[in-house]
Amino acid sequence: MSARRTPLQFDVVVVGGGSGGIAAALGAAACGAKVALIEAYGFLGGTATVSGVQAYCGFHTRGARPQQVVAGVGQQALDALQALGHDVTPRQQSSGNWIILLDPERLKRAMDGLVQAAGVTPLLHCRVVDVQESAGRIESLLCADPQGMFEVRARQFVDATGNANLAALAWPQRMRPRRQAATLTARLSGLDPSSSYDRDDLRRAALDYEDRTGAPLARRNGGYFVPLPWSDACWAMMVDVELADCSSQSLSHAEMQARAIAHDYLQSLRRCVPGFGAAQLDVTGPALGVRATQHIASQRDAVLEDLVHARRHDDGIARSGWPGELHPHAGVTEYRWIAGDDWFHIPYGALQTDDDGNCWLAGSSIGADDAAFGSVRVMGCAFATGHAAGIAAALSPQGRRAPLRAVQQTLIEQGALI
Repeated sequence: MSARRTPLQFDVVVVGGGSGGIAAALGAAACGAKVALIEAYGFLGGTATVSGVQAYCGFHTRGARPQQVVAGVGQQALDALQALGHDVTPRQQSSGNWIILLDPERLKRAMDGLVQAAGVTPLLHCRVVDVQESAGRIESLLCADPQGMFEVRARQFVDATGNANLAALAWPQRMRPRRQAATLTARLSGLDPSSSYDRDDLRRAALDYEDRTGAPLARRNGGYFVPLPWSDACWAMMVDVELADCSSQSLSHAEMQARAIAHDYLQSLRRCVPGFGAAQLDVTGPALGVRATQHIASQRDAVLEDLVHARRHDDGIARSGWPGELHPHAGVTEYRWIAGDDWFHIPYGALQTDDDGNCWLAGSSIGADDAAFGSVRVMGCAFATGHAAGIAAALSPQGRRAPLRAVQQTLIEQGALI
């Protein structure tokens, strides 16, 4: 590995500035570690800001009496939003799930404030391009920013990239495929608030799209539209595409295909759905929402049996109350329900790669089978697993993993629910 600038040295380096990465960075910093947070974009927030998913899922269980299952750094994020005048009241959806709607711009500012107050070093506009690894341990990262290449060294690393991208750079031979459809989100404005529409209207729009273009809309139910109470716009999830991997070729094709569908489908919405006659497509993305294309085995995956039986474990370090929401193909959504609309434990081993190295997994990079992944990948749960991963990294001495009990106790001291 070569670098042109003076290497940067930290105790813990977190790669990925989404919910899991922010939580890992803040959790590690609260333990007294010197922490860097690497993010490819110029802002934090991850899927909520980069991919325009304007809702936190997974802070609460499903059903008539929602139970909060994520606190700690996740609660700090909600408190920071509320301090900016953002309503964080959970709202129940037709599925029975509860979500917290998000304004991406206020979220960016809230995350900036949390990271700065914690003394974390943010490295925005920064990408990891190579990894120096030896005997299962990461020694340093080769990073690139607009000024060139530089090296970042640390004792411990956290993969909060959302697609196990750091692990893939270090150990490409150990990666396994995990196929989940990708979604391009959109924000639509100009809707007539005095008009109402129903699912039949949206299905007509999907059929109109197929008649005009000769291609079916993947979301044949017409999509999912949520009014945003602080504006006259709505958050729209209406375009799904297949994504084989995260190569630039695959991403380029999927991004361009999805944008074309979004613009064409807008015409059908205007033609067929009451109140959409003057609708405008304000923004897409800004990037495609990638659920997963790959993963790495962990020491103990979260599994379907944990989910369907709402299992608790002695080695639990986070709770997940979101059902297993699977997107095996574009336009297909399948659920695996948690028993009693309850929650299940994510085991400590899910944060650890299947060796005794110094790379921790957070957010949707953690170890899980496909069904459990549909639950643990959501942003609320990512706060919880990221928080645990950051503490574990900060407490781990050179050459050894932090003891489970020490991690659990520190999580409790930092306000987490385990």
